[in-house]
Amino acid sequence: MTTAPADPTAIEPPAVAPTVAPRRRWMRWALIASLALNLLVVGAVAGSFLRGGGPLGGGRGAGNIIGYVMSLPAERRGELMKRSMTIRGEMRALRQQVRVANRERAAAFTAEPFDRQRYIDAQTRQIEADRQIRLLTRDVVAETAAGMTPDERRAFLRWRGPQRGQGVDDGDADGPPQKKP
Repeated sequence: MTTAPADPTAIEPPAVAPTVAPRRRWMRWALIASLALNLLVVGAVAGSFLRGGGPLGGGRGAGNIIGYVMSLPAERRGELMKRSMTIRGEMRALRQQVRVANRERAAAFTAEPFDRQRYIDAQTRQIEADRQIRLLTRDVVAETAAGMTPDERRAFLRWRGPQRGQGVDDGDADGPPQKKP
């Protein structure tokens, strides 16, 4: 059986449109992915609210004494921040030294051939810069705390406790604060 050659002037009937099922299947997965993403966002926002941070997260700032001071009323915040301004300025320069020492240590560690003494010297510089920052941090905390009232110091321990995952007894007339078990 032979077929006649197609007539070039004949109009070919349009091809049947693909079924809708593949499109619906793709759409279903897109909706599931969208729902999952929405639940993730809602969960993150709800978690932030439950931690007391509000819609922008955190809300409390750093979990250190400066973060606490920033949560105080503006007038009180200004008084306490002035107390440690000079020390905090010194810390900025030391942080730069730590970054430089860290780069030097990394360069010494990856150098070929490995120079043991160069690495030790770079690591020592980094450790010393870190140590100096820790000492200045101690001074910032001491200076700031010296300007705080006893109630503010106790409130700081309560404020900081949840951020550090610790429960802290703020003390009372019977004695100093104790860490809760």
